[in-house]
Amino acid sequence: MSKLKKTILTGILLCLLIGCGTDTGQGTSDNPNNVELTKISTQRKDTDQQLANKAKDILKKKESVSGVNAVNTSKKLVIAVDVPQHERFKMAETRKKLRKEMKKKFSQVDVELSTDQKIILELEKLEEKLQKGSIKKKDLEKQVEDIIKLSKEQT
Repeated sequence: MSKLKKTILTGILLCLLIGCGTDTGQGTSDNPNNVELTKISTQRKDTDQQLANKAKDILKKKESVSGVNAVNTSKKLVIAVDVPQHERFKMAETRKKLRKEMKKKFSQVDVELSTDQKIILELEKLEEKLQKGSIKKKDLEKQVEDIIKLSKEQT
């Protein structure tokens, strides 16, 4: 009986040590807030995304942001921000603060900022097309206008 107890106790201790000692490596990124971010290539002059990339760099440093998607045309900048679950209680305040900051930093263009999941998904698709280079300037402008209309409908 004593040998059985020792075996069971050793097994439990071994399971505890193995379970507590695993490191998933999730906290080892150069981004302190673990913000989901996609840099868009700015190879083509007609669909240059430097403003969008700059906005992403600024917003990824914010503690109240867990994901950023942004696309710009020559006259408009559309930003979609994903906020962490614990920040959702004060989402309106966060959205207002971020919108004001972005409008101030990018005063040369019209800035639209949204926290709506549908806008996030639409911007993700548009970013993917820009990354592949499969969208023309005119189509980009039309899709940005459609996304802006969609964001105003839902607010």
